[in-house]
Amino acid sequence: MFCCSVWAKAGTFTMHCNGQKVSVKEQNDVAPEYGLSAYKYAELAYDGQELNIEVETDFSFSDVDWSISPGSYGITGVRDGKKISFVINRTGYVVLFFSQDQDFTKRLVIFVELPEQLPEGNLIDITQEYCVDNTGFRNETSHIQKALDDISGTENILYFPPGIYKSFGLRIQSNSRIHLAKGARILADTVSMESYLNNDKTGTNRFIYIKDAENIQITGNGGFDGNGTWFRGVFHPNGSDGKGAMRVLFIVNSRDISFDGILLKDAARWNTQMVGCENITFVRCKMMNNPNKNKNLTNFDGWDPDASRHIRIIDCFGWAGDDNIAIKCVGTGSPKIIEDVDDIEVKGCVFLTKKSSLKIGTETRCSKITQIVFEDNDVVESDRAMAIDVQDQAIVDGVLYKNNRVEYNFPDSQKRGIFINLKKRNDTQFSLGKILNVQIESCSFKKIFPNKFKIVRDASLSVASDVQVTFKDLKVGGNTITSLSSTYFDSSCNGMVSFE
Repeated sequence: MFCCSVWAKAGTFTMHCNGQKVSVKEQNDVAPEYGLSAYKYAELAYDGQELNIEVETDFSFSDVDWSISPGSYGITGVRDGKKISFVINRTGYVVLFFSQDQDFTKRLVIFVELPEQLPEGNLIDITQEYCVDNTGFRNETSHIQKALDDISGTENILYFPPGIYKSFGLRIQSNSRIHLAKGARILADTVSMESYLNNDKTGTNRFIYIKDAENIQITGNGGFDGNGTWFRGVFHPNGSDGKGAMRVLFIVNSRDISFDGILLKDAARWNTQMVGCENITFVRCKMMNNPNKNKNLTNFDGWDPDASRHIRIIDCFGWAGDDNIAIKCVGTGSPKIIEDVDDIEVKGCVFLTKKSSLKIGTETRCSKITQIVFEDNDVVESDRAMAIDVQDQAIVDGVLYKNNRVEYNFPDSQKRGIFINLKKRNDTQFSLGKILNVQIESCSFKKIFPNKFKIVRDASLSVASDVQVTFKDLKVGGNTITSLSSTYFDSSCNGMVSFE
């Protein structure tokens, strides 16, 4: 059994909205005695009327300890002892800090969403039509899989009412519509790893699997829970050898798939990976990995578009233990898909991470990565807010970072707000890729990070024009940056950098 006194007990929050008590939930289901607790969250429905919020803690905090993010929301509050009060008048994702350090147990995330509506069409209630238990008592893999297979190719919508649906690995087929009601949670059963393993030689363990499929719509505020804190922190606490590690959602060679409102919770490695895919959309989705300071809880990326095209991640929330977004071409393992990456948009999201937030790389084994847009995102916390790391031979050409707002630094390996890096992966590599036409426009940092912005290349294998970055209206702490000032930029910068 693990012991970690710093993390063993999460703070307790009592929350009311317009005078009504609101349930506060855990990011994971692992018992506190394992010392793996992370953070808590609550869900609210916003119908256009203001929400008057009160949150009370079981611990003391001062006026300098607490804050409300994202700052762009303009939410202010009032403290009264152990209670803060404030008003929310919009949808979005609110992060309450009760300590200005990295103690995740003293934070509360609030999802503010539109009232849930059932989709139009013929709903097939899985609890009635397939007698599926939704108390979490019974493993219902066979019944759930049969329902998923039956719904494929029909005009019906498979409906999961609120409840816990315990299951092993599941596969979703083409031409399917699925609705997970708010409070519906399909939960990975921890009794065995066998069904999650890559027995079909795809090279990747996974919980929810979509392969060679098209035309799938998954809606609702319920979600998929990979139980990753248990698998990686308790069941098999050594993620480096791959055991106990799996994707929550693994999509391969598929197209025309949309997720609206879905919760992607507690991964046991990368949360969601799309390999060789096209036209995949995530709108208003929530990704909740474990950011715990435990050596076994690593590699917890959020969304990884891999060798894919036309991907949209819009108005989403993500708290990752590793990169929030990592656009890449891995090009190893099975299936070994090496295809160019094109047209990826990440817009209107709220992110926290221990690592990089808005990232391209590190694996860049295709020929080209083009038309990448990161726009109007709030990076509440990160080690590197904006990062491009090309260590293979791809040409990254056409990247726009626009109107992204960065607040706090998580003190990890780099501790710098911008990191753009062109280098070789190993000594057997004798040529590099390129990083071209990168525009960083109207982006702001609340404060300077401990280390300076770094734009660097391997000078022995490249020339300055192989890394091209243009800044327009870059602000740090309210100051507009118009040159490679030594106050803000590392002295090793050796790419072609310009300011407009």
